[in-house]
Amino acid sequence: MSTLRELKKKIDKKVKGVHCELLSDSEIMNCENWISTPSHDLNRIISGDLFKGIPERSMIFLAGQEGSFKSSFACICAANSQKEGYKVIIIDTEGGLSGEFVKRWGLNPDDILYIYEPIVDNISVILAQIHEEEDERFLIILDSIGGLESNKLLNDAADGNVKADQGGLARKIKQMMKLFTSIVKKKSSIGIYTGHTYGSPNAGLYATEEEIGGGKACKYLADSIIMLKKSKKYDKDKVVVGNVVKAITLKNRFYPAFSKCEVDIDYVHGINKVHGMFDLAEKFGFITKAGAGWCTNVLTNEKVQGIEKTIPWFNDDMLKKINEELKNTGYSTIDEELKDSLKDVEELKEELIDAETGEVKL
Repeated sequence: MSTLRELKKKIDKKVKGVHCELLSDSEIMNCENWISTPSHDLNRIISGDLFKGIPERSMIFLAGQEGSFKSSFACICAANSQKEGYKVIIIDTEGGLSGEFVKRWGLNPDDILYIYEPIVDNISVILAQIHEEEDERFLIILDSIGGLESNKLLNDAADGNVKADQGGLARKIKQMMKLFTSIVKKKSSIGIYTGHTYGSPNAGLYATEEEIGGGKACKYLADSIIMLKKSKKYDKDKVVVGNVVKAITLKNRFYPAFSKCEVDIDYVHGINKVHGMFDLAEKFGFITKAGAGWCTNVLTNEKVQGIEKTIPWFNDDMLKKINEELKNTGYSTIDEELKDSLKDVEELKEELIDAETGEVKL
């Protein structure tokens, strides 16, 4: 009887270029490189670690309504990836990005391959060229799925014969996304793509899964789906001074899904990378809070009045201690109510919709 290693040798000989390894040796299945996101708490809900964030060889789907920080999120992660030696490629389907926009979030526009292309057929050809490259470690942004269109619609429109799509665009997006995924997995790369949500005003804080546009492939091929929702941030005089972006993982292969956090963005000071850390430090007993807003750093015995004055406390030592407690306790911020509501939606779909035809059962 042959061993698994002997079988591996036979497969390698017959199928050139295939990734075939014992699971413990597989680079695809055992990630060692991570790209940090804009905040420690956002890193946590994706990876379970304050310092890691997005793992290499992963597909991240950012979903949200217009202006919900999706493109900015992608650019910040790309800027962090440039520092780690990744080659950044931006495929812009809406023509909404600019040199000034990417520079605002720390990207070097002289070291980005920018491609404006809304036609999904052409994007598949572009991805095929990337797939053939010998280079590895790309960070590819596709912004956004909602801007994609097919050659067929354009040709039909030119002939004055616009017909119903009948699923043609969704099939082409699926084919394109499979190629995108293959690049990410085989070339030690990261894919970040954005999509719009179309929730009703009465849908609650987060839209349901059915309200994410882009087709099923965009959801099924994602390693993580992060829903973003932005709200305004006011000072004591009711003046808008920034934004708060609420994030929740609707799907995650690296850490329990439905974990949530907030990203605090100040118009003057930028992104508060340690926002959310006070609550964790208090939870684990590193900080105590008493009447009149007095906060005590248990590690140093320092006292200040007001949570905003505790920001300097969150140095590497404090963050490492919080991170250790996260791992030791398994603490998470899972939104059980949303988790249960989406489960109910899936069960209802199984009852009412024919799995083969996609049509409502009569």
